[in-house]
Amino acid sequence: MIEVNRDRLTPKRKRKAKKSKLRDSNRKRGLIVTIILGSIAVHAIGLVLFGLLKIAGYFKEPEATFTVEKRIVVPTQTREHKMNMAKHMAMTPKPVFDQKLVSIRPTEFALPELPEVPIDQMIPLDPSELISDQLASLSGSAGLGTALGKGLAGGQGAGSGMSFFNIKDNARSVVIMIDVSASMFGRTGDLDYSSSKLVRQGKDQAFQTIRDEAFQLIDSFSVNTLFAVIHWSGSARLWKESLVPATKANRALAKEHIQTRVDYNKAGPRGGRPGGTRHDYALEALLKLRAEVAFMLTDGNATRSQGRGKFEVIGAKELTDLIDKSAKELPQVPRIHTIYYVTGKDDREEERMLKALARKTQGKFRKQKATR
Repeated sequence: MIEVNRDRLTPKRKRKAKKSKLRDSNRKRGLIVTIILGSIAVHAIGLVLFGLLKIAGYFKEPEATFTVEKRIVVPTQTREHKMNMAKHMAMTPKPVFDQKLVSIRPTEFALPELPEVPIDQMIPLDPSELISDQLASLSGSAGLGTALGKGLAGGQGAGSGMSFFNIKDNARSVVIMIDVSASMFGRTGDLDYSSSKLVRQGKDQAFQTIRDEAFQLIDSFSVNTLFAVIHWSGSARLWKESLVPATKANRALAKEHIQTRVDYNKAGPRGGRPGGTRHDYALEALLKLRAEVAFMLTDGNATRSQGRGKFEVIGAKELTDLIDKSAKELPQVPRIHTIYYVTGKDDREEERMLKALARKTQGKFRKQKATR
């Protein structure tokens, strides 16, 4: 190896060597600066992207979430109805027990099966059914005018579901009302008008159809239901003077009463009051019971005896006025569902009268062809 003596280099070669060394130094510095700037650029770009992602997160639509919140909203009408019904039931006479009720559980002593009358329950009727019935009741009622006044608002009962001749309702207290006037039996062949004697007795009567329908209604009552039975003609007769609970024993007694006592000539005039077919007497008896619902079945107009075989028709206004008068004294007038039991020729005036009674109390009206 030949060693070069730098001291012997010419000035020109020295300058080239110095420039070469300077270029190498500049190249190293440039590389370092490039690396630093590249690192800064990479970090800056990363920060910008991170910031954009964070900002984009604020504009992103949140995922849909579903929650169920329990909201209890008690309408004003419901609260008012419950208060009215509580006051109404508080004024109802205490249930009457005709015989001892025994618990089915074997214990050292027997306790009576006391009825429960829940006040805070509410089972509303189907509004569409109520409206359609009212529209049907309005049809054919032209001529009544405004003399009947505004119908009283009957409450929507809570209690046992029931049906009588396809009229459905829910109530805690109900009265079954059955007309036993001569026309109810004579026009269907059960009664001989000339001799005023029944030609068919008991279950052989066409009238038995009504009794059977009443039996089905009674069998649908729960023990919490209070009920009563009224039959009328020249007077109004009650099975019991007050509402009684629908225990098994009471249901059996009521059905026996209907089978044996709800018959022709079992509700003649009494107490010196004029006879006839006294719908007004029946309504008076009903209103004293303070029931929530009543099913009223009859085949014709109300009449008042004038003596010597003469009768005066009791108009629809007189009957609705009777309800208006009672409404001032009672917390609630019962809903009266009327059944026009057509035993003879369909009478327009009879139908209007029964529709007026139902409409006055927000009850329902139904026309039923009699069985012969």
